[in-house]
Amino acid sequence: MSIQVTCPNGHVLRVKSCFAGKVGLCPTCKAKVLVPQIDGSFSEEEIIDVLGPHDPSQSGAGSTIVSNRSLDHTVASPAPPKKSCSKCNREIAAGTHICPFCRTYIASLKDL
Repeated sequence: MSIQVTCPNGHVLRVKSCFAGKVGLCPTCKAKVLVPQIDGSFSEEEIIDVLGPHDPSQSGAGSTIVSNRSLDHTVASPAPPKKSCSKCNREIAAGTHICPFCRTYIASLKDL
C-alpha cells in the first residue's frame, strides 16, 4: 500500500506505507517532506467529503425499488448475450475474446 504526499513545492509523491511518520526528501526538488501516519480509519466527515452529500433524487437503487413496489406488474430486462468457451465450456459474455476462467483466446473472424 502506498501513501500519497505533496511536498512543500507542490510535487505529488507516492511513498510506501512503511515510511509513515518519517521525513524524506522530495526526489524532484530535495525539499523535506513529512510522510503522515495512517491509522486506517476515517471520520464521518472525511467519508462525506469523498462521497458528497446524499441526494435521494440521484439514487437509482432506492428509487427503483420504491417504484417497482408500486407497480402491479414486473418488467424483466433482457439478459446480455452469452456464448460458451470452446475449451472449458463455461458461459461468458458474447463480446469476450479471452475466457476469464481458462484464459483461452476464443475470438473468431466474425468478432473482428
